[in-house]
Amino acid sequence: RASRRVAVAAAAVGPTPEAVEAAYTACEASTRASSATFHFATLLMRPTQRRSVQAIYAWCRELDETVDGVEALRAPKEDADRKLSAIEADLRAMFDDDDDRGPVVAPSSAPETIALADTIRRTPGLEAGPFLDMIAGMRSDLAVTLDGATGLPSRMFDDWPALRTYCYRVAGTVGLMTLPVMGTANGYTIEQASAPGIELGIALQLTNILRDVGEDARRGRLYLPLDAVAKHGLTPREILDGCVDERYEALIEGEIRRAEAHFERARGGVRMLAPAARLPVLAAAEIYGALLQKVRENGYDNHTKRAYTTNWEKLRALP
Repeated sequence: RASRRVAVAAAAVGPTPEAVEAAYTACEASTRASSATFHFATLLMRPTQRRSVQAIYAWCRELDETVDGVEALRAPKEDADRKLSAIEADLRAMFDDDDDRGPVVAPSSAPETIALADTIRRTPGLEAGPFLDMIAGMRSDLAVTLDGATGLPSRMFDDWPALRTYCYRVAGTVGLMTLPVMGTANGYTIEQASAPGIELGIALQLTNILRDVGEDARRGRLYLPLDAVAKHGLTPREILDGCVDERYEALIEGEIRRAEAHFERARGGVRMLAPAARLPVLAAAEIYGALLQKVRENGYDNHTKRAYTTNWEKLRALP
């Protein structure tokens, strides 16, 4: 009981300002190491926005590492499930905290937790829902197993609506998380700007899927809609085995066009954002969108060739 009182007292005090600053610095490093493209886009934000968006991104990356990181893939799934539950409990506590100072976390918390708690405190309108939806999306990945008889993943997506739901949970939610940080233009509300924000997240996730088909296949996962796969005369087994032929090229081109349509709808909502937020959001859309053309240039071979853009190409893609 005495040790518990000490822990509660420490949480009530919370991290020092120096610890909070160090947490934001760690989140910036995590963002830079995890995604050169996303980090580049955050450099175009105002400093206060950049810090908060990087804190949110680092928290999301920790979720992803919990499910798909090298250590997670080697460990029993029960370990990842327990860690997800702990992350969810911490998140609920941050949003349920009634302290007038905002959410208070223990000084020993992970950097992304400390920085996110500070971001929640500083950002009116930030809600728990999108964060919890992302955790649900990550849990669905954790539940995937391989069928012993067929070698196929236990969870595939029958059609685009099913895959879209997944894309919303693991990426569209990021648009909702960051929108209160970015702010809206005069005359627009967060609710009005939410749909384009979700569209951008879905476009980004579909781009990731099209870039990483081979990597996902080696992990026993398939994130392409099965009705489109069948329409082009392919089977899931052929895709998991690395098939790249005219049928596959047509399939991937169709999904590229789907992603491009989502990017276009997202661009249509940029006018709803606060003026300072427009350039970084457009930059993220243009730089990520350029990866789709790279997939084309690689002959649609996303099994053995990874699409990427150089720093110079990122600069050229700026609007």
